[in-house]
Amino acid sequence: MFRYPHDVAVAPDGFYYVADTFNHRIQKFDGDGGLLARWGGPGKDDELFDTPSGIAVGPGGSVYVADTFNHRIQKFDMNGNFLAGWGSLGRGEGRFEYLHGIAVGPDGSVYVADTFNHRIQKFDMNGKFLGTWGKGGGGKGEFTLPAGVTVDPGGSVYVTDTESHRIQKFDMNGVFLAKWGSRGKGENQFESPYGIAAAPDGSVYVADTYNHRIQKFDTKGRFITSSGCGEDGKSRYDFPSGIAVAPDGSVYVADTFHHRIHKAALPE
Repeated sequence: MFRYPHDVAVAPDGFYYVADTFNHRIQKFDGDGGLLARWGGPGKDDELFDTPSGIAVGPGGSVYVADTFNHRIQKFDMNGNFLAGWGSLGRGEGRFEYLHGIAVGPDGSVYVADTFNHRIQKFDMNGKFLGTWGKGGGGKGEFTLPAGVTVDPGGSVYVTDTESHRIQKFDMNGVFLAKWGSRGKGENQFESPYGIAAAPDGSVYVADTYNHRIQKFDTKGRFITSSGCGEDGKSRYDFPSGIAVAPDGSVYVADTFHHRIHKAALPE
């Protein structure tokens, strides 16, 4: 059971992990939704959380959690054993203010959407600071409350620039490559998008949170398809906040206000 789950991450072995945000814990499941493990609880000590909102799995199976209201990252093995932690409230290198999204690149680098600092920070797999980019604003390479981050197989970094209602794309060092989107309900428009995930084939899925839908794009930001709205005009999702794509192409959605995980295959 969940209380407002905000993110989901799929491991290379097909198991998936859920940031069970308002239960202040992580839960692990097999591909059919069978519970395998859970850990955490409310608190500030290692292995405890305060409103964890982002989760990612590294190439070796390590699990990284954006412990949002504790302003830190915690790292675990695949069974929930604590390995490392870093971060505190602030604006300096390696410090955060209400971080949300987290992603791990093919080389093991860790990217964090440092939301209220309007920037992305990059670390190695053990928390060593490697770089940062972004500032508050609406220009290229600027953000307004970035909430989600993902890395595609080629190393490109995509960010949901949430309150600018758009997606931005960078190389692994933060060099700006592209942007797309605007505020609205049409194709290639968003209303405060939160989650984002890159599929093994390079396509990009966006949790268009306040439009209660998922949108899919190619690597150049060209719209492919969307999911969520039924024939009756009602969405199957209620403020979806997190999204992940499994190695087999299955899409996992943190259907936040329905307190559930939704597994689906989007139409091509």
